[in-house]
Amino acid sequence: MTLPTYAGFVNAGFLRAEGARALDENPRNVRMDSEAVVSWFQDLTFDRGARFLRAYWYDARFDSGHELADGQRRFFSALGQTPGIQLRLGHIVEYRPWFEQGIRDALTRTAVALNLDPDRVMDEFDQQWTFRPERRQRGVDTMLCSDIVRLSGRGAFDTAVIFSGDRDLAEALRSAQEVGIRVVIATPDRHSVSREMNDLADEILELTEDDLSLMLPERLPSLT
Repeated sequence: MTLPTYAGFVNAGFLRAEGARALDENPRNVRMDSEAVVSWFQDLTFDRGARFLRAYWYDARFDSGHELADGQRRFFSALGQTPGIQLRLGHIVEYRPWFEQGIRDALTRTAVALNLDPDRVMDEFDQQWTFRPERRQRGVDTMLCSDIVRLSGRGAFDTAVIFSGDRDLAEALRSAQEVGIRVVIATPDRHSVSREMNDLADEILELTEDDLSLMLPERLPSLT
């Protein structure tokens, strides 16, 4: 008799952001412990003797010329060697925050109204203030959906445990359920899961604070 099998699908951005929020931490102040995530999966008890296949880990990388690319590459290299994880990478797009141009326009108008040199005012402003770019993941949800549909169709597992609350995954989950796959949503907070995903899920697992503290330990301060 073949033992039932379950696989994990981890949207790392979702786990990092929502997990940090549940811990009342800034996402930039935590790091992700992939071994703790794998251990959490292995400890699940859906069916007696159920076998954990692996966790598919979805994240996004910077372009090679980005100042953070080298450090991120080392992290992904170590992550990819974690037993029980298969790494899947999209890419990160950076863009100016929506409010930046409005602030610059207002400063320019103010400088003109006060008979000041707008260029000098903006130069001084740029020395005193830096706008942090907005970042978006690209390709992550597409890969996640594609893998769920493809692997479900092949009968690779009986249960899919998914760290994500994005309604964009809904059709992929429906496709999996149509071929008999049980869908479980894992989340730091049920309220971070879209209504459509809540309705679709066969089960919702809310992570405990202890779970999250192991998966997202506080980032150690730099010694440099």
